[in-house]
Amino acid sequence: MAKLHFQGEIPGSKSVFNRALIVQSYFPSFKLQGFSDCDDVRHMREGLKHLNDPGVIDCGEGGTTFRFMSLRVSRNQGEYSLGATRRLLQRPQKGLVHLLNQLGVEAHIYEDKMTVKGKGWKKPSAPLQVDMAESSQYASALVLNAWNLDFDLEFELVGGKNSESYFLLTLEMLTSLGMKIQKTSQGYIIPAGQNIQQTSWTVEADVSSMFTMASAGALAGEVVITNFSEKSTQPDIVFLDIFEKMQVNFSVQGSTLTVKETPTPQALGFNLSQSPDLFPVLAVLCSWAKGISKLYGAPHLVSKESNRIARVSDLLNLVGVKHESLPDGMIIHGNPQQQPVHGVKFNPDKDHRMVMAAVLMKLKGHDITIEEPHVINKSFPEFWDMIGIKP
Repeated sequence: MAKLHFQGEIPGSKSVFNRALIVQSYFPSFKLQGFSDCDDVRHMREGLKHLNDPGVIDCGEGGTTFRFMSLRVSRNQGEYSLGATRRLLQRPQKGLVHLLNQLGVEAHIYEDKMTVKGKGWKKPSAPLQVDMAESSQYASALVLNAWNLDFDLEFELVGGKNSESYFLLTLEMLTSLGMKIQKTSQGYIIPAGQNIQQTSWTVEADVSSMFTMASAGALAGEVVITNFSEKSTQPDIVFLDIFEKMQVNFSVQGSTLTVKETPTPQALGFNLSQSPDLFPVLAVLCSWAKGISKLYGAPHLVSKESNRIARVSDLLNLVGVKHESLPDGMIIHGNPQQQPVHGVKFNPDKDHRMVMAAVLMKLKGHDITIEEPHVINKSFPEFWDMIGIKP
């Protein structure tokens, strides 16, 4: 296989972009700097154009798009239908409906849509109970839409702390923009009348996509990323710690991250509770490592775009890598001497991150045909040009 050589920028974080677009919907003069053409951001942009025209808003397959949009339209008067894929609607959403109900908003989930009907938020009689067991996105959606309220918003987080780091990212962003958020012994209070204090925001590079490209460099060549920020608040920036533990050959100079091929990365144990999106690509990296790796702490992997524990197991079975699936992750017996397999097909189960994982196996010489490779457009349509492999 030809060695990978990439130098350039990673597109803006879809997660941060969607947060910033919600803020911009309240303050149209607020300017966003950065770029992203992924499906999730495109659906958010288009959906926000219809805020004053109650009807059907297509959220596609994006969990952040769907959940952030549901709270956004609930601030308006009228009835909205949020269209989404059946798979997305089948993912845990009860906590979202309960949150909206506590705000005096009707919400119902059907096979192909969610309806949201109300006259704006009503002041709750008690602190809101925000379910974190299903998703941290409910809490993020709530605070992102807490601008210019005519009452103090008090809420508590219940049900666990899965992916709490993404909620903390939201709080840090909103605080930087001027929102006053008070921590209490039980939760948080956002005082009434919050207004933005910034005129613009730069959306930093998507760290999850960056990790994929950086891992490609570690496995098969050299990758130079020129818009890296070591101070990123995105939880997946923890991949630098992972690289250190695995003794991956990388360096950081200013805003440039360079990752070079590492013939024998070292196995590791790692808790993915706050960065579950790293799992599919990290599992591939561990499959080429020396020793036995244990990735754990993320039972919510089973209810992502696919059951990622099961799909990663499928991929590793295809290439003959020994592993054991866990309820919250996987034990992987690394084999730096994997022999290329030929003529196999892999079904990513409509999951963009499973496409990325399979492509890294192709980059290492495995002859894998990936079914429905276009699903990667959900987060990273530029991937094919950057990685140099045709879908």
